[in-house]
Amino acid sequence: MSENKHYDLIGIGIGLFNLSLAALLSKTPDVKFRFFDRKHRFDWHSEIMFADSEMQTSYMKDLVTAADPTNPFSFMNFLVQKGLFYAFLNTGRQTITRREFEMYCQWVSQNMPDHLSFDSDIESVNYDGSKFILTINGETFTATNICIGTGLVPHLPEFAEALEGPDVFHAKSSYLKLLDATNKDVVVVGGGQTGLEIFRNCLQGKWGNPKSLKLIASRPNLEPLDNSPFVNEYFTPAYVKEFLQLGQDQKDPIVKYQKLASDGNTPEYLETLYRELYQLKHVWGDKREIEILPFRRVTEMAKIGDRYKLHIQNGFNGQSETAAADAVVLSTGFRVNIPALIDPLRPMINFDQDGRFQMNQDFQVSWNGSENNKIFALNFSRHGHGISEPQTSLMAWRSARIINNLTKKSIFPIEKAVPNFITYI
Repeated sequence: MSENKHYDLIGIGIGLFNLSLAALLSKTPDVKFRFFDRKHRFDWHSEIMFADSEMQTSYMKDLVTAADPTNPFSFMNFLVQKGLFYAFLNTGRQTITRREFEMYCQWVSQNMPDHLSFDSDIESVNYDGSKFILTINGETFTATNICIGTGLVPHLPEFAEALEGPDVFHAKSSYLKLLDATNKDVVVVGGGQTGLEIFRNCLQGKWGNPKSLKLIASRPNLEPLDNSPFVNEYFTPAYVKEFLQLGQDQKDPIVKYQKLASDGNTPEYLETLYRELYQLKHVWGDKREIEILPFRRVTEMAKIGDRYKLHIQNGFNGQSETAAADAVVLSTGFRVNIPALIDPLRPMINFDQDGRFQMNQDFQVSWNGSENNKIFALNFSRHGHGISEPQTSLMAWRSARIINNLTKKSIFPIEKAVPNFITYI
């Protein structure tokens, strides 16, 4: 095997979290690494990125700063290198748009051509007892360790599976770009931030002016993100350290309870939408049927001619309802998906009773291979590490933990943090 195709670490996928790992590794000369992705270039949920899509976390929680503020791939350095620093400060913002964050990440990816390979299809991952063997675009590469960063996949509800197409589709789909809502009855299913953004953009005529527009949400209301300081302690290393000490039977209900700390709607966005609805209905007298229907679940959907009939269960009064639509956009979230390309490794991997990776504190998957060969996984351990796992808040800290584990050195000062004000254990 050619030595130049052997790496200390190969990353599977170049999403946001593996990009963070690569950016911090760029200042770790003792680690030979390379990451691969089938995409043409870095993008971050571009299908559901609108002009009004804003981050829900501070831009200080970028790819590297929380672990190494001197790293050249910080958001601040991006602004300096692009000549945007002073103009950005003059905007006076505490948060940025998701498009700005994507631009920053694309800049990072473009400045690591020797370590990041796009247009690279990882066809298989095998293990021979001493190293991982990967087939990528027909070539063979080997690695001492691997990191899985393939991301989540769209969750399509069972009631929509047989009807998926140009008129019924998940929000993260190429169909959204092609949507023609002009003079149509449009239903958006899902009351999270993405569903809200699609509802508002549809209301504003982004895809043409609909005849009617409905938003169906399973939550009792359009619940706001809880961004208060004590709740934000969930997104700290100290909290994760305490959470890791709990049993799984305790962790699962806690994560469910904390959902609105990570998956609520931006309060300012809710205020803006409310004001727009007020203007539209009570000032300009818009006569269209525009409804927000919370605490409801779509139980069934059928195609009748060129239209769709949705059967809905009302959680408030227990009654059954129906809605008719020409187009249905499903903002129904994402789910963890262990990629099929690691199937050859499955017999050696330890899963819990729900088929989830068992992982240690350093995001290392428990398996029966050699202790010299490690499998790391990003965004696969909300059940183990807590509510922060799918969020950007701790991604730099997580990357630093992995690098410290990989090198067996304290390269990053991840233990240097003052205690939280709330103590759980």
